Amino acid sequence: MCNFSNHSRVHSVVELRQLRYLLAIAEVGHVGRATQRVHISQPALSQQLCKLERELGVALFTRHHRGVTPTEAGLVMLEHARRILDQVEEARQAIENFTRGDYESSEAS
Repeated sequence: MCNFSNHSRVHSVVELRQLRYLLAIAEVGHVGRATQRVHISQPALSQQLCKLERELGVALFTRHHRGVTPTEAGLVMLEHARRILDQVEEARQAIENFTRGDYESSEAS
């Protein structure tokens, strides 16, 4: 269980890897099984999840003996995490296209 305190949220930074971890945990419903998707140990993954929850000041999952389920706050964060990671991938693709000379700016019109 993570310990939440409001003062830790003042200068919080959410990392892209934490969002990837969040999605992996939600998709498989279990922290232990999510480790295979993200290729880190269970203690490290649990620590990253706890760090994210402390930074946000809310529990993102309800833990139970069979795994985890997203809380309401977790569902909100998952929606945003998917969008953020999709946008990062789109930006990566745009840069890749740019370096090949295939990029057309939407501002050039």
